[in-house]
Amino acid sequence: MSTLSVVIVTQDRREELRRLLSDLTAMTDAAGDEIVVVDNGSADGTVEMVRENFPAASVLVHPVNRGAPAARNAAARTARGEILVFLDDDTRVEDPRFLERVRKLFETEREAAVVAFRILDPATRKPRRFEIPHRRKDRFEEPCETSTFISAGCAVRRNVYETVGGMDESLTYGFEELDFSYRAIARGFRIFYRPDLWILHSFSPTARSRGRRIYYLYRNKIRISARYLPWRMFVVQLGVWSGYFLKEALRIGRPDAFLAGLASGLAGVPGQLESRRRDRLSAGTLNRLRRLEGRLYY
Repeated sequence: MSTLSVVIVTQDRREELRRLLSDLTAMTDAAGDEIVVVDNGSADGTVEMVRENFPAASVLVHPVNRGAPAARNAAARTARGEILVFLDDDTRVEDPRFLERVRKLFETEREAAVVAFRILDPATRKPRRFEIPHRRKDRFEEPCETSTFISAGCAVRRNVYETVGGMDESLTYGFEELDFSYRAIARGFRIFYRPDLWILHSFSPTARSRGRRIYYLYRNKIRISARYLPWRMFVVQLGVWSGYFLKEALRIGRPDAFLAGLASGLAGVPGQLESRRRDRLSAGTLNRLRRLEGRLYY
């Protein structure tokens, strides 16, 4: 029987985390399963709450916020499970058989390296467009093979996570799943979307800065494109995403976040060239991504 390690990265979301851990600990687990909480510098008593109320959970404490990719990698190095189940701290799991279903899927679908869950808005019980890991947003009820996943709700075979090299810690926040997916698909691994595995994602009121979000997403998209894609695709993506993030930055009154993201992204391109020589996607991988309607020109 496959063992599961549920990994939750958190920062200053004590009550949201309490609700998620209550969901998970109410489920029937199997021998060898575990919950690993990685605290990224919380100052609201999160660590104490977990240790007092959920003593069976392992807690890794980072004194400062090192970013979600670094936290997930740290958890993966210490976790014992054969399957790594990643959940955001502001998600809920209502299906009492959720973990059992995850385990069964990986045991019966041996070709599945990564599984993307269906992520629902609690208010509408429907997925948000950007949390559907497929270009065809109208197919959110259909299981399919896809080219990426959302780390708020997904599961990865541990040996695949290690073979791919984990998540790129330099990204800090945003698009780390896309970066991981490019490397996974280049190595022949397959990613599947399974809507019967569903969670709720509330977006905590303890939200992160919108300016910070624009900065990191824009910066990271530039750097990832330079690392993996042909230069013509890099140029097209730079144009498309520059227009999108400029509009978003102006909408929230933060043109400085746009300019900082552009400057940092372009400044990081020379540093991607060494990785590019190793990781640039081959023609075969690009063709596979096209068949999966993957993110190449957008």
